[in-house]
Amino acid sequence: MIKTSPVTKTALILCIIFFLIIPVKIVQIICLTFIFTILFSYLYSKNLLKNIDVVHTIKSLKLACNENSDVILFIKNYSFLPAFFCYYFDEAPFLRIYKDKNSDTCMLRPKENLRLTYNVTALERGLFSAGPFKLTLSDPLGLFQIKKKIEDRTIITVRPARINFQTFLQPGIPGGFEKIMNPIFEDITLHKSIRPYKTGDSIRRINWRASAKCNELYINQYDFTYDVPVFVFLNLAEDDYPLKEMRWYSEKAIEIAASIILTAGLHKMRCGFAAYSQDFPFLKPKLNQTDFILDLLSVIKSTPGKVSYNPILQFEKKLPSGTLIYEIGPEAVESYFTKLTAGNENFNTKNLRILKNGKELF
Repeated sequence: MIKTSPVTKTALILCIIFFLIIPVKIVQIICLTFIFTILFSYLYSKNLLKNIDVVHTIKSLKLACNENSDVILFIKNYSFLPAFFCYYFDEAPFLRIYKDKNSDTCMLRPKENLRLTYNVTALERGLFSAGPFKLTLSDPLGLFQIKKKIEDRTIITVRPARINFQTFLQPGIPGGFEKIMNPIFEDITLHKSIRPYKTGDSIRRINWRASAKCNELYINQYDFTYDVPVFVFLNLAEDDYPLKEMRWYSEKAIEIAASIILTAGLHKMRCGFAAYSQDFPFLKPKLNQTDFILDLLSVIKSTPGKVSYNPILQFEKKLPSGTLIYEIGPEAVESYFTKLTAGNENFNTKNLRILKNGKELF
């Protein structure tokens, strides 16, 4: 959009009138000069409006609550004409911007790509965006003001805050990704090495090719790995939480759930999830499902009601054998704040008593 002041419009009309009614060459030359100057400025403005664009280099950004991250974008001038004055503003509502670096003035040379960076911090979880981008430019004489709104955005997913919380993943069944020094969980698909045969070794472990080559019996050795499916049930029923602290308690419950899911994902365990909240499905434990669950926890909300069933009995038969079920609700959060008030910084799945099944094997 190109705007001009009423003074410029009035001056243009007067110049046209004087050029037509006053047959004096010097007056006509002055009028024509002013008319062509305005026309040149208008065409200059049209050229800038058409040839300046903005691109966010990162289309999707994920960070935890209270973490910092950079938003990077480029202002591109495709024209052979410079933009002597350019004011930019990248909208980023509900995000804290360091030193208001999402807005400033600059100059764009012909064919220049200007890189801009500013730092954002999210104070609460949710789904936000940086953009649209607004530009205000001017022709060299300042006769026309150019305003352009560019619908290019960076979608920012803010996950629950990271907390000091330790998750103990107890061994379940062999054949996973987590290595452990216990022959019970030997994984025959992960060949480690061979060693000389000893009395008592199983004949089925003999590496016949290596034995024939060396003229001596050798035994296959394998890595010890285990797999523990993890399932988290999150209770966000409003009636189960204290009325005054409902928001703080429910947020802390979400943070604990996110910590367990993140730990399971780092150990490459299968993750499942269910919640008493608004429109969230039952997800069976699967591999590579961690990011999806964490994204759900970014936007999940509490809902009116009360959990009137036993979650363990509700889901246990639907889950794979050996699944560790973690139930997170008001009792776990109450225990968390009790330990926090007492100055205890050791928070884990054992002392909060949120693991509702499974026994430690070692």
